[in-house]
Amino acid sequence: MKQNFIIGISGISGSGKTLLTKELIKKIKIDKIIYVDDYWKKHKSIPKSVSKWREWEKPSNIKFDKLYKDILRLKKKGYNLLVEGFYLYYKKDIRDIIDFKTYITLPNKLVIKRRINKFGYGNNQEFYSREILIKEYKKYGKPTKKYADLILNGTKPIRGSTIKIDKAFRKLK
Repeated sequence: MKQNFIIGISGISGSGKTLLTKELIKKIKIDKIIYVDDYWKKHKSIPKSVSKWREWEKPSNIKFDKLYKDILRLKKKGYNLLVEGFYLYYKKDIRDIIDFKTYITLPNKLVIKRRINKFGYGNNQEFYSREILIKEYKKYGKPTKKYADLILNGTKPIRGSTIKIDKAFRKLK
């Protein structure tokens, strides 16, 4: 079996995780990409809050047990993996199998702006981002930043971030 690795990319919604992933696979040989977004529970099973919004931003809505099993299965097969997503470092067992953890920071104002650009103003995206997404991320996601091997500024150009990850990751290999 070949030597394999797992790179993680985490950060708040809109921080640039997916864009960084797309650029990083041009520099590092990645066999498979796993997106935490593919592990959300079914829409109807997500409870609604008092403000009538579905509480998407709670870690309890992610199927971490399945995510862990899938990562482990692919690692055992010898794949080089890149795992990208919201709350990626929330669970210790997942953190422990990721070889190189990257975390992207982004100011709250830019989180809101990028989400509005992505989803539009419909469904009161500004309110949701400010009052639900950011508050929940501060509670559950931001504390996981301390587990990162590399912290990136989501306002900086992606090219510089990929170079930083590539250099730092190569030192670990």
